[in-house]
Amino acid sequence: MIYRQEEGGTAINYEIRYMLIVLAAIVNQNPVQNLRKSVSWETILKLSDFHNITNIIYLGSLGVEKEISEDCKLQFYQSYKRELLLRESYHKAEEVILWQLERHGIDALVLKSVGADELYDKPEMAYTEQIEFLVGKKHLPQIHRFMRDMDYEQQEDRLGNGIMYVRVPGIRIVFYNSVPIENNTVKRYFTGPVKKYRRVADYKFIYTLSEEDEYLYHVGRMVETYVTGMLKIRAVLDFWQFQRRLGETFRRDIPAEHVAKAGWDEFVRQIDVLAALWLEEGVRQEYGLALELEEYIIARSQENKQLDKALLPYEKARLDFYWRDRKGEEWAVRKREWLFPSREYMFQFFPILGKYPFLLVFCWLIRDLRFVKTVLSNRGRKAWLTIRVRLLDMKEKLCEQLRRKEKEEIEETENTIHINNKET
Repeated sequence: MIYRQEEGGTAINYEIRYMLIVLAAIVNQNPVQNLRKSVSWETILKLSDFHNITNIIYLGSLGVEKEISEDCKLQFYQSYKRELLLRESYHKAEEVILWQLERHGIDALVLKSVGADELYDKPEMAYTEQIEFLVGKKHLPQIHRFMRDMDYEQQEDRLGNGIMYVRVPGIRIVFYNSVPIENNTVKRYFTGPVKKYRRVADYKFIYTLSEEDEYLYHVGRMVETYVTGMLKIRAVLDFWQFQRRLGETFRRDIPAEHVAKAGWDEFVRQIDVLAALWLEEGVRQEYGLALELEEYIIARSQENKQLDKALLPYEKARLDFYWRDRKGEEWAVRKREWLFPSREYMFQFFPILGKYPFLLVFCWLIRDLRFVKTVLSNRGRKAWLTIRVRLLDMKEKLCEQLRRKEKEEIEETENTIHINNKET
């Protein structure tokens, strides 16, 4: 294990260990343990910043300030203050965007909001990476126009299929026309009109997820970040906090059924074990696989095929595709394996192969065509959005010209009548 070795590890090991100790203490509102030896707070700052937990670690550092250099102390404070200001900006931005959606009569499902504040005893411990909405495809051009009018800049959403808008001081708003989870079982579950969800009080067009749906969405997004190599401590922490806040009416069997169908049950189990290892006291469990998952997160996605297979057996092809080394013969082999997986893997999605194995070639073709369709659909959607926005702009300009011309004609007519009246 990376940081649980007391000896023989690298210099960073103790920093990672102490960072997690501080994290658990602050989240559980316990006193921070005294240092047994000096640590590099510069390293802890970099690690906590990468994992989006700087604001929590800063609160823990207040009790050991004498151990921290003035320069590092200042950097911690600036990061913490920046997060507080950004959180305030997110609250204002969300309020305005909800108003715009309501004003334009656009049905929208809030997938991710600034509601993470409610998960923590102290709101300043929360972190908002971005706000996410699910809307109908036909509304994207209209949304683009009012986001543009509010000085948001469109950027590529590299980890999803959404339309991302960014504005100073770092606000990120993403609109999806389908749930950003690639697993077909879960994608089908979330497919359907936005109106099927619970409407938010005081709004006519804004909807929200139930606790069961939010649980499944949390898990789905963690799977996506795992597959793309971006799973962080903050995601595990938020999920642990979310589960602690679940009410008595929460029906765990509903999301559990879909998690099992998606092949994610072991992934969820190990996430829960890892969270307990980091954040709970006196819990005794089998940590074997969870420790490998911990190493995966801390080591910033170092490849572990055995772990991938154990946690996400149905995601092998995507995991192979996303692995980072794309040079030389190894990447060529990976591409072949991704395009033409083994019959055992394909059988999970095409059970007919058990009876007719000679259909493997046709199943490869169907699978690859689906992927090409998805890629072309994403590119086509962006082109379609650009064209639609331009057409709407042209329509508005034309309507404005017609209104101006009509106004001029009315004024000219009124002037003529006025002159005629004078003459008579």
